[in-house]
Amino acid sequence: MASYQPIPNSDINDTSRTPRFPPSHTDNEEYEPQHETDPSFRPLRRSVQEEFNRPPPIWWKRVLLVIALIFMAWLSIWLGKKGMEESNKPTIIYASRYSDEHKYRPAASPVITEYLSGNRIRLRGASIGGVGISEDEIPLTQKQLESRDKKRREQAKNKAREKMGLRVKKRKSTKEIKKENEWKVKELQQKIKAGRQL
Repeated sequence: MASYQPIPNSDINDTSRTPRFPPSHTDNEEYEPQHETDPSFRPLRRSVQEEFNRPPPIWWKRVLLVIALIFMAWLSIWLGKKGMEESNKPTIIYASRYSDEHKYRPAASPVITEYLSGNRIRLRGASIGGVGISEDEIPLTQKQLESRDKKRREQAKNKAREKMGLRVKKRKSTKEIKKENEWKVKELQQKIKAGRQL
């Protein structure tokens, strides 16, 4: 019996015989691609060749580009600093009373926040330090510290005047001021009534 032999294929044999890569330029013969036989040869379009052969830009355009980059870097730094300054935390003002009826926040009632002008927030019914912190342990602001020092100085001056036997300046409370104003209003009303009767 004859052994099995594959049928020869002319296409496969031709492709295997042809070299896959073009010969190197180091050979003695110069390599010239054949347009008809070499399928890897693809000439570049004129627009692509112009992109490769494009001349460099004018010097003043390059200078303008560098100046624009420096200006953009400076502008980004300046805007960042300005944004950090404006993004400061708002000043929180704690209201003296929760409402006209209640001095403190009643049970199961919300904390009222009012957004005021000048980046300020007024809180009603909220504790500064939180639950279980007394008022003495709450840190004071700069204005509160200044007012506290001012009161202490006035008290020290009044004590020194009392020891020296001088007249002591007493600050009137808000209730006393209200009573004085009401008394003045009543006096004015009585004078007006008396003038009308005459």
